[in-house]
Amino acid sequence: MEPERIAGLFDQAESKTAEFKKETYAEAFRDYLEDNAAVWDMLGGVGTGGMLLQEQEQAGILAAEAFVSGARQKVDAVKGRTKKEKLQYNLNLYMVSYVLPAIIAWHRRGSVREEETKRLTDIICCKWQEAFGARIQASDFESIQSGFRQKLCFVTTAVCRGLQKPQDCKEILLMKQFRDGYFAGSEEGKQLIEEYYDIAPTIVKRIAREADPEEKYRYLWNTYIRKCVDHIEEEQNEQCSRLYKSMMAELKAEYMVIEKE
Repeated sequence: MEPERIAGLFDQAESKTAEFKKETYAEAFRDYLEDNAAVWDMLGGVGTGGMLLQEQEQAGILAAEAFVSGARQKVDAVKGRTKKEKLQYNLNLYMVSYVLPAIIAWHRRGSVREEETKRLTDIICCKWQEAFGARIQASDFESIQSGFRQKLCFVTTAVCRGLQKPQDCKEILLMKQFRDGYFAGSEEGKQLIEEYYDIAPTIVKRIAREADPEEKYRYLWNTYIRKCVDHIEEEQNEQCSRLYKSMMAELKAEYMVIEKE
């Protein structure tokens, strides 16, 4: 185990999370996987069948601690609470969108058993949560890539129409990062994302048919979206999650009721 190699991965976190977009993620991930082949080779035998179970667990813990240590160095080097929280959020996103999917991809390439790969990624996620208080979960590249779909987004529409903001404004980027980072890191979150993609186009179309859709968008902003953005900036992900679920429940009740014939 060479902890400095693992720590070096975090030098790429900022540039790679910037490429975590529908248009650039696939190519960025493939390049990332090949560029860091030495690291994945080193981790290829960690926690796998060549060791006794106890040895697998210990090797996985050492690898997880190396990831935590590398991230901790980056966070500790930043001054200011807000900057530290922003960096921590980006590191969480980096882990779930690049590091963990890369480990899974490389293990599959080497025909490592899925249960052994899961044991290693579970240990990394557990140690990460212990160190940073952030619950992350491993997903493979294919699952993440399938989440990028071209659908109408009522959150984006609400912010743009209600506040005349551009498509790349801070609020929209934060909400998308929250969706693709925090939500995509859990099974419940993935289900919410899938539901979102399924019903968002219908909701947007039905709001558009109202007499004053801009009033509805302002309501969504003031009641939910603005508060969600504040929670994200304060790294209060669970509070944002609860607020988001409340918004979804209200919108579904109002716009997705099937009319009786």
